Amino acid sequence: MRLHHDMTVPASTDDVWRALGEIDAIAPCLPGASVERIDEDTVYGSMTVKVGPITVAYKGRAVIDERDDADHRMVVHASGREQRGVGTAQATLVVAVHDQPSGGSEVDVDTDLTVTGRPAQFGRGVMADIGDRVIAEFADRLSRQLAESAATAGRATEAAEAAADRAANAAAATDGATAAGGGPAAAAETAPTPQAGRDEPLDLGPILLPVVRRAALLAALALALALVERRLRNRLRTRRR
Repeated sequence: MRLHHDMTVPASTDDVWRALGEIDAIAPCLPGASVERIDEDTVYGSMTVKVGPITVAYKGRAVIDERDDADHRMVVHASGREQRGVGTAQATLVVAVHDQPSGGSEVDVDTDLTVTGRPAQFGRGVMADIGDRVIAEFADRLSRQLAESAATAGRATEAAEAAADRAANAAAATDGATAAGGGPAAAAETAPTPQAGRDEPLDLGPILLPVVRRAALLAALALALALVERRLRNRLRTRRR
């Protein structure tokens, strides 16, 4: 099945594209994903999806087949197999980053997805909703990560400038330098480390619950109609006798 998703990130196209290329850094932004190792353009890892009481864990790899830094476009092929089951998942993703007139960047993701096993029972509509949720969560985490990185860089620059000013003042002082500037320089503020994403299963219960409820309602209606039909047949047989 073919799916299309997009997300908006409040950062420049160059910054977003650079972040997307740092797989180990942005892996925590993808819900349920965990990176085991990176071998050039191949990423090995796993992804866990939770559907109510059912948890499906995929283990596989993603390969960057094409990468165009000038056009900010890449093609990724991902494949995985259930760790406890026979299901498989394969996807080819075309990712492109564009400038937005209002500022920030838009990331378009076109996916050609093939799924077997338990998740295959859900149709394209459910898969599209799942993709929307994953992309929205990824965009939110990536935006926070980029914002924290920018803030960290800003604080580091301010600390370096302050240290340079103190050094210049100390060197320029010719009288009483020890008394005026002999104390230890104020320590630069330590920038908070971006919080690593938790390797928790992506819970799809809120998305799939309405589908399950509709299926249960349809099953109940079918059962009721079958019972009514059976009673009518019994009455007709009784009258004929």
